[in-house]
Amino acid sequence: MAITYEWSFPNFETDADNKVKVIHWRLTAVDGDYSASMYGSDSETNDQDFATITKEDAKTCVIAHSGSTEAEMETQLASEIASQKAPTLVSKTKEW
Repeated sequence: MAITYEWSFPNFETDADNKVKVIHWRLTAVDGDYSASMYGSDSETNDQDFATITKEDAKTCVIAHSGSTEAEMETQLASEIASQKAPTLVSKTKEW
């Protein structure tokens, strides 16, 4: 099954002029029963107007200030899912 990636923006902080000052974001990867996500906030928003900002605008802004490309973010999440599918360590307990 292929990994699907979904951006979400659960919260925007704005000033009195309705200009976006902080974008709170999450990128989630899902592959069947496995999932991984990363999240953060971006306070370098170029004062975009909240009424007209689009999901694509928010995503472009976050990626521009993240220090990573979208492909690098997706690779990191894919790696986390691969680790879930084939863990290198297994937790065990003993009943003593």
